[in-house]
Amino acid sequence: MAMAALILFAACSKDGEGVYNPKKKIANLYQSSMYVYSWHDEVNDQWIADTSSEAKTLVESWTWDGKKLAKITFYEHRNVTEKDDVEVYDVVNFTYDGKRVTRAEGNDEYITFAYDGKEVKSAVLFDKEHPESPEAQFDFEHKDGKIVKINITIEDDGFDFAKSSTVHLEKVLFRNILPEFDKAEEAVAKINTAVQKSGAKAQTTIPIELTWSGDNVSEVTVKMTLLGMVATSNNKYTYDNKNNPYQNYLFGMVNVMDDGTMTIFCKNNVTKIFAEESFFGMTETEEVNYTYTYDGDWPVSQTQIRTYEDEDGESKEYSTVTNYFEYK
Repeated sequence: MAMAALILFAACSKDGEGVYNPKKKIANLYQSSMYVYSWHDEVNDQWIADTSSEAKTLVESWTWDGKKLAKITFYEHRNVTEKDDVEVYDVVNFTYDGKRVTRAEGNDEYITFAYDGKEVKSAVLFDKEHPESPEAQFDFEHKDGKIVKINITIEDDGFDFAKSSTVHLEKVLFRNILPEFDKAEEAVAKINTAVQKSGAKAQTTIPIELTWSGDNVSEVTVKMTLLGMVATSNNKYTYDNKNNPYQNYLFGMVNVMDDGTMTIFCKNNVTKIFAEESFFGMTETEEVNYTYTYDGDWPVSQTQIRTYEDEDGESKEYSTVTNYFEYK
C-alpha cells in the first residue's frame, strides 16, 4: 500500500454532487514528460546531468452518451504515431441513476455511491474477486453546500493503492494527487508485514479536511494514523481565472508523482501547490507549479513543473509533465 489520500466530487453543479456535464467535453488526453537528474562530481568539480523523456502519447479516450460520460479507456505502451503500438490497459464504465453516477467499474474493482439529497454521503470500493467486504469506504461531511471533510477507512492488510487496476479506477474517480511522503511505502510495508505475521487485522483512518475560498479549495489538510504512527500533510493552492474542464468531475489522488492536481474539481485551474509534509519525525516542503495554454477560457495544455535539491546541495531534480486536452 502506497501513501495516498482520496477525494471525491465538488459541490458546484446545480444538479448536486455526482453530476458531471461540462460545457467542454474531453475527447482525448495526451501526455508528454521530461526528467533531469543532475549531481555534483566532486573529483572533477563539475555538474553532470542525466535526462530522460517521453514523447506526446495518447493516455485516455473519453466516450460520451449524450450529456453523460459513459466510459474512459486507458492506454499503455502507446505511440500516437504508430497505431499498432496503442494498447488498451483498462476501461472504466459509469452507471447512472438519472443524471447522477451511482457506480464506476474498472477491470478489477468497482465503487458505489450513496447520496443524501443532492450531497454525496458515502462511496465504497470493492475488489471484484472479494465483493463480500469493501477495501475502502469514504464518508463525507458538508457545510454550506460544500464538502469540508472526508473520512477514509481502509483495511491495512487488504487494500493496495499501488495496484495497477486500482490506480486507474481511482484516477478516474478522483483525478488527482497530493505530494507524497517519501518514506511512506517503506514504512507501510513494515507495518503490513507486522500485521500479517500477527494474524491480526488493522484499519487505517485518513481524515481529510478541505478549506474553501469561493468555488475553489484553498487548503487541504491530511492526518493519517498507521498503527499509532502519525503522518500529516498540509497543502495550499492558488488558481487562474479560467474554466477547469474537470469541474464537478469525480476525481482523485493516486500516487503523488503522477499528473494532475489536488483540486481538479474546482471552478478554476490550479497554478501552484505549496506542500508541507511530516512523517516519522521528518518534515519536507515542496512547491509545484503549473502553466497552461488556453483556447479562450479553456485549457488545451497543462504543464506540471517540479524542482528538488537535496539538503547538502549535491544533487538536483527537475521534471515536467504536460497534459494535452482534445475536446469534442
